[in-house]
Amino acid sequence: MANQSAFDPNHIKETAVSETSGLLDELNLPLGFISFLRKNQRTLWLMIAVIAIVVTAVALYGSYRSYRENKATAAMDAVLQADPGQQVNLLKKVAQDFASTPTEHWARIELAQISIKNGKPAEAILQLQKVNEEVEAKNPLKPLVLFKLAGLYEETKNYQAALARYQELTAVSGFEADARYALGRVYAALHKNAEAVTAYQQYLSLTEKSPTGERGQKRALVEYMMKELE
Repeated sequence: MANQSAFDPNHIKETAVSETSGLLDELNLPLGFISFLRKNQRTLWLMIAVIAIVVTAVALYGSYRSYRENKATAAMDAVLQADPGQQVNLLKKVAQDFASTPTEHWARIELAQISIKNGKPAEAILQLQKVNEEVEAKNPLKPLVLFKLAGLYEETKNYQAALARYQELTAVSGFEADARYALGRVYAALHKNAEAVTAYQQYLSLTEKSPTGERGQKRALVEYMMKELE
């Protein structure tokens, strides 16, 4: 009988199985475990292949994210160095090219700032609304956007929208007092005196430990306004 070729598929398969079996025997593993490995060899190799594919995909995605973040940073740098007359168009392009990323959010905030500077609060509101919709509650940017957005609603006399945003801020640590003060102001503008007084009382309660300085002056003003409203 002729010698079997080393490149024969059956020979390769037999050799692989033989080598695997020998390795398992040499590891002194329990017979039951060795039997399990041999019975499920195909499934185990498939699982290993899937894990390898997932790890590779995660690594490639991480590289892609780093590349995109670097590109976004470079794009924002270019905007800041550009002539003021070109910044609006460049910021819009950045917001479009890097949608749903922190770079898009900062680009829209910059566009809002430019609109406010140019006396166009309605345009600023549209930009900040987009950011507010995409930014999660735990993002540190969220309360800052809410506060600015509420102020713009108040400025444009959209009091109901302003109240809604200020109410959200009352639940954010560090913004409770200022939000209550703003609520009092908006309720007063709506001639809802009882609600305004309640909001001002809550403000005074939140700031009772800092009765001096600028905060003290604000408290004195609130106490005066409460007397006027009662």
